[in-house]
Amino acid sequence: MSRRLKTLLIVVLAILMVTSGALFVFSATRPSAAYDPSKVNLDVKLLTRNEILTCAYKVYGDNNQNMWVAKTIIKNVGKMPARNFKISYKVGDLTDWNSGETYTEIRPGQTVRDYCWPPLDPTKVEAITTKTPVELTVRYEYDGLKEAQEESAKLFLLGKNDFVFTSLKEADCLTFADTFDNYRFIAAFITPNEETTKAFANAAAGGLETRASDDDAIAAFESAFEALRSHGVKYIMEPSGFWTGGFSQYVQYPKETIERNSGTCLDLAITLSAMMEAVGVKSYVALIPGHAIPMIETPQSGDTYAIEATFLDKDYALAKHGDAVSPDVTASECISLAKKEIEKAQDDGTIVFINPEYWWKAGVMPSW
Repeated sequence: MSRRLKTLLIVVLAILMVTSGALFVFSATRPSAAYDPSKVNLDVKLLTRNEILTCAYKVYGDNNQNMWVAKTIIKNVGKMPARNFKISYKVGDLTDWNSGETYTEIRPGQTVRDYCWPPLDPTKVEAITTKTPVELTVRYEYDGLKEAQEESAKLFLLGKNDFVFTSLKEADCLTFADTFDNYRFIAAFITPNEETTKAFANAAAGGLETRASDDDAIAAFESAFEALRSHGVKYIMEPSGFWTGGFSQYVQYPKETIERNSGTCLDLAITLSAMMEAVGVKSYVALIPGHAIPMIETPQSGDTYAIEATFLDKDYALAKHGDAVSPDVTASECISLAKKEIEKAQDDGTIVFINPEYWWKAGVMPSW
């Protein structure tokens, strides 16, 4: 056999081998031929948050946030791809079925993660007043699966006034900031556009140029303090029965504090913050060990001023701290006292500042 003929036979044989290999791959992956969905083997795990803070329920429906309600981990542990994998979620009767991603193909060895950001029904959420269990269900299907598969897990919806300062386990709270891991959700309680709050704030700060003058901004702060005092608002302690490990609290909205004529230090700080925002003054809420203090930032200099809000209850101030104030317990005195409290906490590294305007822009908006 000539060398030319041998070379030709080798080339033909090589072509045949490549062609047969391509045909084998095509036939093995073609759905109508070797694809067998009964041989798809997926490991599906559903993870959920234990508790949902309904005060900020909108955050859990925003896929730009990292506050997913559920996460599903899907791993293909078999040798056959899963095609057109579709997944959806339902949270009790608070949502309809809402879809996650559709995955064209999940290949053998591949893992995908799908997230649930449910659009919760606002009317039904607002009606939740105590910790309530609800079942979250995930449903998924893919080409060739005879019927959709479902898995469920129980989670708890807290009442709209219930606030958990941290979602971390107590053993994982290593710093002061860790104990206020959920601090940003306080912004959801600060409601400057709510009618009762806005009307009360406007009556207190009427005639003042709060957006242009430092003096007027400070005057509005003191006036709001005095307005709450004149309205008869009293300082109260948190009911001991509500606490669970020191990380939970019943928190009032400003309207509730005004209508009930009472509130905890946090309630009072939230109310003053909302009143200041309602009249155009930038505000903050400072959290220090066992206490909350409202603050403002003046429009010209950018200086900050805090006030001891619990002392709007003059009887409490005189009975418990009479040596620190005059009989009149003036607003200016309460500003001086709060400044010392803030400075000490800053020196100790035990303070967290809540900037509501920042968190509103980030999506933590008041829900009601």
